Amino acid sequence: MSGSARSVFVIAATALALHKGGMTLCGGGIIALSDALDAFPNVAPGDEVALAHARAREVVAARLSSNETAFSAAKYALEVEMASLWSLRVQAFSKGVRV
Repeated sequence: MSGSARSVFVIAATALALHKGGMTLCGGGIIALSDALDAFPNVAPGDEVALAHARAREVVAARLSSNETAFSAAKYALEVEMASLWSLRVQAFSKGVRV
């Protein structure tokens, strides 16, 4: 993957959040997210992606334990965090702030 590890994480998390389906249908996205987490294992204190990073770890952990219920809950939580992140970015962009 090219780009900063943080940017790749944001892209992978967004892609999985937008993908519909359970663990089987999201297999490729989960692998990409897991790889992105490996490349971006720690989040700086106060980083706006911190909550999404934690939710992404929950998604991968649920997949590794083959727990569809936990996966669905974690994926929904990731979807919420990514929607919030992108909403903040849109607001900043509309005010001329580069993020």
